[in-house]
Amino acid sequence: MTDPVVYPPATLRVDGDSLAALRSAVESTLNELTPHLGLMRTEAHMPEPWLGDSASFETWAFYTDHVMGAPDGPFQALLAYEAQLVAVRDRLVEIQAEYDRTESDTASLFGSRL
Repeated sequence: MTDPVVYPPATLRVDGDSLAALRSAVESTLNELTPHLGLMRTEAHMPEPWLGDSASFETWAFYTDHVMGAPDGPFQALLAYEAQLVAVRDRLVEIQAEYDRTESDTASLFGSRL
């Protein structure tokens, strides 16, 4: 098995006024994705081959091993995507708080001089 591809971190530059819209877009994506992943966790696993014949067993085994169970399979990729979106959302919240703090500090320091 080969190691998964790891990409270097990228820098995303966003205008301070656009942070709320970007965070909203990420939240919207999470709000759509997360329920589907919940359904996949509970309903997408096939407990056993549906007919008990060799063809359904082979299909079940492939699906179980490669789609739902493989560390580099589609289901794990979707879970990793969700985790990345959560990390982005959380970081955007931190950035927004830092931005708001900086704006407030700047206004306090220079507001009366402007």
